[in-house]
Amino acid sequence: MDWLSLCSSSAEAGCIPPVQAAYLIALLLGVLALVAVVRRSRDFTTATLSLMAVAIAINITLGSLTALLRLPLYLDSVGTVLVGALAGPWAGALTGLLSDLVWSLLPIPGGAGPTIAFFAPVAAAVGLIAGFWASRGVFGLRSDDDRIGGFLALAFGIAAAVVALLTVQSTVGIGFQSDDPDSQVRFALTGLAIVAVGVAVAWASRRTVFAHPGDDPRMHRYLVAATAITAGALVFAGIRLLFAPNGYFSTVTGLQPDGLRDPLFGGANLTGLALADPLGLAIAGLVAGLSAALVLRWAGRGEHARFFPVWVAGATTGVVAAVIAAPIAAGAFGGVTGGGTDLLVALFRTLGLGVFQSVLAQGLTSDPLDKTISFTVVFVILSALPITVRTLFSRGALTVEA
Repeated sequence: MDWLSLCSSSAEAGCIPPVQAAYLIALLLGVLALVAVVRRSRDFTTATLSLMAVAIAINITLGSLTALLRLPLYLDSVGTVLVGALAGPWAGALTGLLSDLVWSLLPIPGGAGPTIAFFAPVAAAVGLIAGFWASRGVFGLRSDDDRIGGFLALAFGIAAAVVALLTVQSTVGIGFQSDDPDSQVRFALTGLAIVAVGVAVAWASRRTVFAHPGDDPRMHRYLVAATAITAGALVFAGIRLLFAPNGYFSTVTGLQPDGLRDPLFGGANLTGLALADPLGLAIAGLVAGLSAALVLRWAGRGEHARFFPVWVAGATTGVVAAVIAAPIAAGAFGGVTGGGTDLLVALFRTLGLGVFQSVLAQGLTSDPLDKTISFTVVFVILSALPITVRTLFSRGALTVEA
């Protein structure tokens, strides 16, 4: 709690500057505003309050675990997404905001400091977006629903934007220097152009390839194939994030920067688990391919392909979260927040990217995967909840269909 004191000078440590204190006060005012909004809505019930308390505990527990293990993920929004799905976007936003503020006060990994509190707006945005997607039935869509075409088109647009990004980076480059105005303008325009490509492809595909009704046999085949491809991509991304030459395990040397034994994993040196390329790339591709093949068969039976809309919702939520978090991380902390994602920021810095660009690249690398995992966990939880429990909440009946 010492960090709550104001700094008397810019060089003083163990306190917060007045500007940052004003930011935290604004967040507290945001909590009061959200409380007022939620109280006026039909979502604010005794059941919702109880769920919010449980969700905050889930967020802090999972977030602290990932902070303790220094994983390049967060997993601190499972409870937020759950509340957003069952009790609406405003309750979800309030849950995310309170989770980060409470966590910052606790003497546990990730807490006992203002860092996590600064990202409370990101957590609130995740709750809002989760409530939005839940209101669109993302957790309850069946494979023959007419809205499936929209999710397929959205995923197609995201894939096109990724291809455009990789093409630009490998040709003209998208370098960004914080002290070069021309570079900043080029970076912004390039980003807008890439987004425009994704939007155009999504719009065009929705009106052509995916314009058929949900009960058209072609749409079911598209959905099954998309589910398998997405599963393979998620597996590939997870393996590379952990086992790549510059991935998570490459940093677990068993020693701290000062040369002392690192308590993480008992001081074990796990750098041998980081697989050098091209072997590591080949193994990741092989495992991802096998996973996609298995999911292809699995998704073709019953309603298992219902996971695909959930994954699209999670990925898009992660993109938005990354865009919101990047200026906070870069402006307030210089890109170094003390979490496991710092290794990705450092990696992008070695590639010659600026602080903001490195933080944004890190967010776009880990946030979509992180939020996709969170949405998947919530979907499994909702599927397991009896209908009598889900209907205790204002939006519960709209989540998962039988």
